[in-house]
Amino acid sequence: MINVANYIAMILEKKKWTRLKLCDEINKIEKQLGESRTNPQNITNYLNGNWAFRPKILVKWEKALGLKEGTLYKMVVPPSTKDGQEELKMTIEQIRKVKI
Repeated sequence: MINVANYIAMILEKKKWTRLKLCDEINKIEKQLGESRTNPQNITNYLNGNWAFRPKILVKWEKALGLKEGTLYKMVVPPSTKDGQEELKMTIEQIRKVKI
């Protein structure tokens, strides 16, 4: 099974997107959500394995990449706590409403 970082790298290559382009698309989403912005170094840290992917982050990345819901966030371990599961559910609902 392919890991999520390699899968994202393949998608970026297929779309001919740079990490900066992905960052810009994620920032469009975060702006609408009123969240702090991502920078290209954050993208690099995730893709190089320096930071672990969490489902909440991957929901945003799916939207930014134009992928079907669940494509990425279901590739990682889901939240184990009830609070974490509720937070993920709320994030998914918020992301569905975002227009990019």
